[in-house]
Amino acid sequence: MADKTYLTQAGLEKLENELEKLQKEKRKLSVEVGKAAAHGDLRENAEYSAAKEKLQQVLDRANEIQWKLAHVEIIQGKPGKVEKIVIGCKVVVKSLPDGSEQTYTLVGVDEADPMNGLISSGSPIGKALLGQKVKQKVKVQLPAGTRTFQILSITR
Repeated sequence: MADKTYLTQAGLEKLENELEKLQKEKRKLSVEVGKAAAHGDLRENAEYSAAKEKLQQVLDRANEIQWKLAHVEIIQGKPGKVEKIVIGCKVVVKSLPDGSEQTYTLVGVDEADPMNGLISSGSPIGKALLGQKVKQKVKVQLPAGTRTFQILSITR
């Protein structure tokens, strides 16, 4: 895992809420495992095996979230224009040569939601944009081929 978990305040709250739900689910599943175990021979008890497997999945995800929360760095900055692209910036780019414009917000891996314009700093586009300035052109190697973008604006 990475050393830090970069999140906005909203992303932090989302992870904390997910952890809370997982902890409730863990308590419920623990009861189910106990009930299923009471049905006898555990080697041939499909109900017990399924409940135990689901409980392990919940525990694994809860542990992952707890680690991330212990290593969180909140992305914040003063609203307005910024000189270089960093995590937390909203970036407007123009695709060259077709001229179409896209707006992306650069976020940490845990908050990425490309369908809503939230791109990970670890994605090809995110990596290419990090540290760049307005008017610069960046080439990005994507699965569909190389694309060139010109940075039009950077804000927080």
